[in-house]
Amino acid sequence: MSDSKSALQAAMPPVDLDAEKAILGSILLNSKILDDIADQLKPDHFYDPRHGLVYQVMLKLWSASTPVDILSVGDGLKSHEDRDAKNIDQDFLLELTAKVSLSSSPSNTVEIVKEKYMLRTLISTGDEIKNLAGDPQNQPLDVLEQAQKKLFDLSMDNVEKSFVSITDVLSDTFERISELHNSKEEFRGVPTSLIDLDGVLGGLHPSDLIILAARPSMGKTSLTLEICKRVALQAKEGVAIFSLEMSRDQLCDKLLASVSGIPLSKIRSGQLSDDPHNNEFQRLAMAMGQLDQAPIYIDDSGALNILELRTKARRLKARRNIGLLVIDYLQLMHGGGTNYRGNRVQEVSDISRGLKILAKELNIPVLALSQLSRSVDSRDDKRPMLSDLRESGSIEQDADVVLFVHREEMYHKETKKKGIADILISKHRNGQTGSIELAWVPRLATFDNLHGARTRSRVNE
Repeated sequence: MSDSKSALQAAMPPVDLDAEKAILGSILLNSKILDDIADQLKPDHFYDPRHGLVYQVMLKLWSASTPVDILSVGDGLKSHEDRDAKNIDQDFLLELTAKVSLSSSPSNTVEIVKEKYMLRTLISTGDEIKNLAGDPQNQPLDVLEQAQKKLFDLSMDNVEKSFVSITDVLSDTFERISELHNSKEEFRGVPTSLIDLDGVLGGLHPSDLIILAARPSMGKTSLTLEICKRVALQAKEGVAIFSLEMSRDQLCDKLLASVSGIPLSKIRSGQLSDDPHNNEFQRLAMAMGQLDQAPIYIDDSGALNILELRTKARRLKARRNIGLLVIDYLQLMHGGGTNYRGNRVQEVSDISRGLKILAKELNIPVLALSQLSRSVDSRDDKRPMLSDLRESGSIEQDADVVLFVHREEMYHKETKKKGIADILISKHRNGQTGSIELAWVPRLATFDNLHGARTRSRVNE
């Protein structure tokens, strides 16, 4: 007998029907309870479909400012098309009120119902993962990504989002400002050490999605690597680079040129001078020693979707505590897990939205490179605009900061701005827009501060 009882319990999913009845009965006796729980409890949280249906009707009545009692709920069920509604009569509703417990508060009862729902969902998710893993046509890494996504979605669904008193916010804000005032740190965000850029942005801020875009050969990858180098070596922050276009060797060559001051062409060809007065081998060795201490992590695996990126980034954040995440570049990524039927704009939109969510989840800045459409080249004014973002979708909407790299000498050889790059800050959700200038160093294929650069001294409105 005991064996059959334990088998029955094992087969029974996690559920507390008395708790479900108690919370519904409490609402029938005092509909003001919904003011506190309507944003926390959903019809899907109930195991008994009749309970979920009753709660759904209650929410509809409550949202219409209609009394929520046995009579009104009964009338609402009569007009409901769901076949379960026919199995709910006045006696059923009266039974709900009989289950109300004076010893338990509605908020505690809601938590019980939600906890049982979470356990049932975990079991269901486990069964789905088991079926995916058992299908020989599925690749193990794909199954792992889908499993992580399902569990992440479940955890996000159960994160309680509530209002915070401005008193608490002001307290935290004052503490943060006081720390900034008393500290030697000049910026709240991660400093790039590109003085004028930091002057406008205040560094790269946690949870921000920063888009850096340009036409080909303008140097967007070079500028990004310069930022990565400075963040790692000077700010001592870990940097993760997901390179979908260039190999790790190519990236390393560019970083070595920037650190050593040796022309990139020489590093790539290996034709280094060993002259005692200019020993490039020695300079290269010193640069390698510096970069060897830099917390820079490169993934050049190529094809990457947003699910894979999220998995790898979470792991790197947990193990290395990275402070900046870089993707080169956005249009080479894939949405993953969805059939977009050739709708590339929707796919890129989902990717940009996923990057913004990732920035918030990890609480670090995410810097994503992006291509621009060819419409730039057909205009007289070649300076990029937000509408030039290729396959833009929601890129502009999701981004907190949008930067463009523009070098006038790429279009006009006789320009007076040779060796000068304009960095256009076209969107800045929490600050000013405008443009600043950086020096372009062609022999090193990188950027630097202009001579005499000083915080906010070169910001052009």
